[in-house]
Amino acid sequence: MGQEPAESSAGEMMVFGLIEQADRMGKSAQGTQRALTAQIEQLAQLQRWAEATALELQKRAEAAIKSLEAERVQLQRARAGFEHNALVAMQDAMEKQSAGIERQAVKAMGAPLSEIQQAATQVRQIIKDANWLFVLGIFLAGLVIGLMMAYFMVVHTQNAMDDRLDKIEQFLSTPAQPVPAAPESHAPAHKGKVK
Repeated sequence: MGQEPAESSAGEMMVFGLIEQADRMGKSAQGTQRALTAQIEQLAQLQRWAEATALELQKRAEAAIKSLEAERVQLQRARAGFEHNALVAMQDAMEKQSAGIERQAVKAMGAPLSEIQQAATQVRQIIKDANWLFVLGIFLAGLVIGLMMAYFMVVHTQNAMDDRLDKIEQFLSTPAQPVPAAPESHAPAHKGKVK
């Protein structure tokens, strides 16, 4: 009989210990959930920024491609003008065969050559800018993918913690089974004569 209160007391202490442990875990989970919510919000903001930046980069790349196309057209025109000026200079040189031939040829070829050099410099700069935009676009795409993977890992961890808390709450909500009392053992009665 003396063991029943001790066992009941030990059972109550175990239940109170589990309740306190569950309370501490609940508070810890709430703190973790608040921190995860803040981190998820930050990730969402970063994702929105990355998407806006990617769109801006795409617009810039399209503008660079259009500019490159315009420069290519300008270069073709300059080439046609150069060929025309060279042909005119040669015809003039053949017709006149004078001392002014060299001066006229330099004058005729100088302007188109200068335009071709300027156009080639601009084309090189546009190609360099387009390469940087491409590298930056790849970097931002990798960043967005990394952020999305981190977000899914955080959500997975939070779901696992919620499942554990649900199991603890379910365990604590089930009533404790009463411990059956041990039957008192009586000394067996002896049949026969008592001496």
